[in-house]
Amino acid sequence: MGNRSEKPRVNERRARGLTRKTVKLIIILAALGALVFVSLGIQRDRTAPPPADPPPVNVTTMTVTAVPQLPDTFELPAVVEPNRIVQISAEVDGRVEWIGPRKGAQVQTGAPLIRLNTDLLGAQLQMAEAQARNSQTEFDRIRGLVERGAAPSRDLDAATTQLAVHRSQLEQVRTRLARARIVAPIAGVLNNLMVEEGEYVAATPPTAVAQIVDTSVVKVATEVPERDIPFLAVGERAEVLADVKGRRVALTGTITFISKLANLRTRSTPVEITLANEEGLVRTGQIVQVRLTRQVLQDAVLIPLLAVIPMEVGRAVYVVEFPENQEPPAAQGRAERREVELGIIRGDRVQIRSGLQPGDRLIVAGHRFVAPGQEVLIVSESQ
Repeated sequence: MGNRSEKPRVNERRARGLTRKTVKLIIILAALGALVFVSLGIQRDRTAPPPADPPPVNVTTMTVTAVPQLPDTFELPAVVEPNRIVQISAEVDGRVEWIGPRKGAQVQTGAPLIRLNTDLLGAQLQMAEAQARNSQTEFDRIRGLVERGAAPSRDLDAATTQLAVHRSQLEQVRTRLARARIVAPIAGVLNNLMVEEGEYVAATPPTAVAQIVDTSVVKVATEVPERDIPFLAVGERAEVLADVKGRRVALTGTITFISKLANLRTRSTPVEITLANEEGLVRTGQIVQVRLTRQVLQDAVLIPLLAVIPMEVGRAVYVVEFPENQEPPAAQGRAERREVELGIIRGDRVQIRSGLQPGDRLIVAGHRFVAPGQEVLIVSESQ
């Protein structure tokens, strides 16, 4: 009885173990099936056709051209100064008897300005003339005696010396009398009169009586930075930009002075530009701008500054390259990136020293949305 009861229990345990093994087998087979399914899906994905290329980017281009001559200029502030300022002083003592032109008048060289009273000088002139005549008579008498042997030659020497002294005194008085009439030494504007009629003036110390300013020619003074001064030379042309009655005018002058000494504080060098000003377009003390030329660049390439893209190192632009069988004017091509070297900036344009050639189709709008080799569609052309 004991053996018969144990056998069903053994069989039951075997049946339960078999069932567990069967379940495990089913789970393993299901996992293998899933792996096979995923593997087949990956293979199908690998063999799927590639995605379509992105559509062309719409861009605006311009044809690169070269400027035959491009002046490399720069502007600096400057101040207008008169060509000459002459202070006139009395050369003889006397009372102011007459004043001709008034302050602000235009005078010419030699024009009478002031006349001093000459009563005392007139009396001195008469005395000097009398002495000169007497010396001349004495000289003639002694010379006759010497020629006849009636007087020694030393008497003639003394008479000659006396005549020369009196003639010199006469000439001196005549000169002083002439200088009692004060005239304009240069042409210009009578900018100031320092005396009035009836006022006494002296020659020692000299009394200033008038001031004349010459503005028919003016000097425009500026200071040029040391990096630019080597490009300049005396005799070169320069432009002066001035505001005249509310409008901007450009006047042409000439560099007439470049200082040999630089300002040690500002590291700049004084430069003067001479400018004709017969019409009085500029005034002394006026603040103007001077445009100086460093050099004239030949066949310079200028492009819009906005077409340049800053890179981590350097600068770049994009141009359109066309297929070999397609020549401009074509509407579609591929973008090519070019590294460029920048030069001078002129307004909203910049010079390209290297990286572009005349005839290249430069992308000036839409260039920030393209990449090297990407297809582009030219929708407009810029100048």
